[in-house]
Parts: sequence; C-alpha cells; structure tokens
Amino acid sequence: MKLIVDSGSTKATWVLLPTGKQAERFQSPGMNPALLSDSDIVLAVKARIPDELKSKPVKQVCFYAAGCRGARDASAICTALNEVWSEAETFASSDILGAARAVCGSKPGVAAILGTGSNCAVYHPEKGIVASTPPLGYILGDEGSGADIGKTMVNAALKGLWQQPLKKRFLEEHNLDQNAIINKVYRQPEPNRFLASLALWAKDNIGEQQIEALVISRFPAFLHPILSPLPEAKNLPIGFVGSIASGFEPQLRQACAMCGVTVGNIFKSPADGLELFHRNN
Repeated sequence: MKLIVDSGSTKATWVLLPTGKQAERFQSPGMNPALLSDSDIVLAVKARIPDELKSKPVKQVCFYAAGCRGARDASAICTALNEVWSEAETFASSDILGAARAVCGSKPGVAAILGTGSNCAVYHPEKGIVASTPPLGYILGDEGSGADIGKTMVNAALKGLWQQPLKKRFLEEHNLDQNAIINKVYRQPEPNRFLASLALWAKDNIGEQQIEALVISRFPAFLHPILSPLPEAKNLPIGFVGSIASGFEPQLRQACAMCGVTVGNIFKSPADGLELFHRNN
C-alpha cells in the first residue's frame, strides 16, 4: 500500500493507494520545512498525519513538500514518517519534483508551479530534476504567481494606470486604500499571501480588458527569465500545476503561444498526476 503526500505551506493532500482499489484522499494543514528546525519538522509532520491513516499498513511513503531543500529536510521528514510506519520505505523531496512527476510522468519535460509563488525545473524521468532557475520569492522573483499578479494590480490601481471606475471598484470591494495596502505589505506578516489573495478578484473580473491584459502580461514575465537560462528546456513541453495555472488557463495558454512554448498538462493540484505516476512506478 502506497501513500503519496503533496504538502504545500498551507494545505497537504494525502493520497492512499490500496493495491487494486480506488485511491482515498485526506487533507491536513501544510508545512514549510525551510522555516523549521530538524526536531520541529519531525513534530510538524507527525502532527499533520490524518488519524485515519495511522493504522493503515503503509509500505511506501513519498512526501513532496514546499520548502524541502535538501538532505536535512528530507531526513527529518522521513524520520517522522518512520515513527508511524516503522517498516515503510520512505522518500521525501521538494514540491517541484512532485510537480514534475505529476505533469511529465515518464517523459522528459519542464514543470512549472504557478500558485501563491512560482517555480520551474527541467525534469528527466531517470535523473529527476536536472536543471532549475531559482524562484527568489515574491520580492525578487515569483513572476506569474498569485503574489505577482496581486502586486501588479496594486501597482496599476495606485499609480493611476487603470480607468477610474475600475480602480474605484477594486479598492472598494477589498475595503482598501493606499495606507491599508502599505500596512499589509510592509508591516503585516505574510504579505505574499495578501497579494496572492487579490488574484482571486482578477479571476472573477477577467472579462475586463485591462484585467485580462495584465494577467496575460505576467506569464511571459515568468517564462522568459525562467526558461532562457535553461538550454536543457529547449523544445520540451512545459506542464503547470497550481491555482493560478488552472484558474487562468486560457490566458496562460495564450501567453505560451505568444512565447512559442508547447504546453503539456495543467493541473490545479499535482495530486492527480502523482496518483497516476505512482500507480505506474
């Protein structure tokens, strides 16, 4: 019996694969190992394992985590998993490998995450991640992400780049003004999540020409600096996972066509693709 875990910073999806039976899915809060000590990672993973799973005869666990950046984080995650399933074979890695296995499967390709943040890597089924460009977070990077779209909307509204009725509606529907935005971005915790939350408004108002043009413009801003340093990505299809990729799929496909990029699979969550990958591998 296999168990696959797709863990973001906010939410984790646990997919149980009983042999020859339909998968069962469970949800728990997510975690980010990069922000925790070794001992705290162990405690955090154990605390998030759904109670319904602890008695299952799991033989293999594959855990993909946002913020899992190397052997230290992976070892701590596996330690926690083996404290629950002592006989299980355990494996832990980054969310970008999970995304790559989900969208590329058994073929080489490029995997991109477009959610609150953004990330991208070149994948080979036998070698794993073979090249990547650092995402650098919402201040220095994360182009095309929810935080990036939200930041660009705020910039357009406050600098008068939008027509007045659109600006007025955007600010009033969020109960925001310039001072409130400055406070949330510079003085409150998790400003990236605040900015990404504004992208939901863009989705609901994508019929506005100025909104759609803004969204479309952010995807080439992601594709060019991410792909240009990666010669390994040339002529490979690029698959996407994440709420932004799925929520703005028509606009993303349009931007990819403009950039000459071949689009592969697009999933809101990598869980579907990971289920298929691990059933076959």
